[in-house]
Amino acid sequence: MKRILTTASAAFLALGTAASAATFSLMDETAGIIPGAGAVNEVLINTFGAGGAAGYFGAEIYLDEASDIQVSAFGFEAGFVNEFQMGGQSITTSQLEAITGTTDEAYAANETAPLTGFTLNNVASGLLDFSFLTSGFGGAQVDNGNNPDNGGTNPNFFVSFGKDSLDQVVFLFFDDGGAENDDNHDDLVIRLSIGDSNTVPNPVPLPATGLLLLGALGGMRMMKRRS
Repeated sequence: MKRILTTASAAFLALGTAASAATFSLMDETAGIIPGAGAVNEVLINTFGAGGAAGYFGAEIYLDEASDIQVSAFGFEAGFVNEFQMGGQSITTSQLEAITGTTDEAYAANETAPLTGFTLNNVASGLLDFSFLTSGFGGAQVDNGNNPDNGGTNPNFFVSFGKDSLDQVVFLFFDDGGAENDDNHDDLVIRLSIGDSNTVPNPVPLPATGLLLLGALGGMRMMKRRS
């Protein structure tokens, strides 16, 4: 069963405006937080002014109905060359270095000013077709639909819904498994949006104790089932 994390409210749907009612949803997700213990996520700190984000490991991301999707890059901190591919277009860490004039890192100023991006028109509903690639480990690739949980040194991506975004914004935090698996998930940060994109990843509750985290994740959205 696929887990849907709220849809737009009935009042919103009744407006009949041109705004998209499409939403993202997840399957096979495991709730968690980033970065890992003792790690630092430089993109969260430098771009979003946050020490951590709440979300999900191992998730598959679905689009509920066909819609345009904006793809935006917010930065990275990594020694490997990493890449995001979707719809025949791509964003690489080398591009972000060229934009900012930095080496092995690049950060957007804030959530309203991504470093670069592109728009994909009329993306089909269903499992989204995108991948992360890294030059590490002889060249590894992580596809949506084949995203490992955060174990060992497996490259993987973490998903955090945009705060108050009505499930129309997701942030993807890639961990390329390098630096002895530093577990910070800042090796390339991408945002997918079909609604208001000026939002931030869901913040980690403070203090982020186990019980408080579970409560925050449970209250983050009303969960309902969809076959």
